[in-house]
Amino acid sequence: MSRIHFIVKETAKVRYEDQARREGKSLGKWLREAAEEKLAASGSQRFTVEQLRDFAARCDELHPAGAREPDWPDVKRLLVETRYPGTVGSARPSDAAGLADTVGEGE
Repeated sequence: MSRIHFIVKETAKVRYEDQARREGKSLGKWLREAAEEKLAASGSQRFTVEQLRDFAARCDELHPAGAREPDWPDVKRLLVETRYPGTVGSARPSDAAGLADTVGEGE
């Protein structure tokens, strides 16, 4: 087990201890349960291997068998078109070309 040390105002500590006592729990158990409830409410979730495989299978079903991924220049163009509508095919195509050239730099 690992320990966590954190600072709270004395008044907050007393309130936490009182509530834990009312629930018949130690302060540590009460704090652990509160943290778990907070995590559960936030929607953060770990997925099982089976859930990930199911997700991958559903994604694969969306694409025809043997279909190719688009080439990177096409992907960059699509990114620019969706991020900067009207730039590709506009009166100044060099602007869109320049933007597309910057997408994915540094990778």
